[in-house]
Amino acid sequence: MKTVYVMDACALIDAAKEYNMSKKTFSPIWETFDELISNGQLITSSEILDELKDDDLIAWSKQHKEFFVPLSKEIQEQTAAVLKKYPTLIKMKSTSNSNGDPFLIATAIANNGCVVTNERSGDEKTGDFHIPNVCKGFDIAYMDLHTFLDQLIQ
Repeated sequence: MKTVYVMDACALIDAAKEYNMSKKTFSPIWETFDELISNGQLITSSEILDELKDDDLIAWSKQHKEFFVPLSKEIQEQTAAVLKKYPTLIKMKSTSNSNGDPFLIATAIANNGCVVTNERSGDEKTGDFHIPNVCKGFDIAYMDLHTFLDQLIQ
């Protein structure tokens, strides 16, 4: 069974910054992403689309609509379960944080996926939960972008 990777916006944004898709040197990375998307092995939640502000990423996303999984009933139910257990995952007063994280995690749950994120764990003592905290709480595999790329290029 092939692994399904569910990519967070921060990992995709970091990939675009670190591995400029217009540079020939990095084209193998983006070609691998394309192949994984075509095979249904690289997906994300449709809710992270709003987080993509870079022009190259916006153009790329228009060519990869199948990458963005719509909110099915199952994903919505899983999102409710995530927020019930981790209500502070959404930060209502913040303008810099996205509220796509619970949908991303729900997409991973619904697809038995491994989350790719560059977020660091939050402080559980204060209830400042981030994606890695929630992944641990739901027993979801996760890794950062560099680990993901290392696994792809073996």
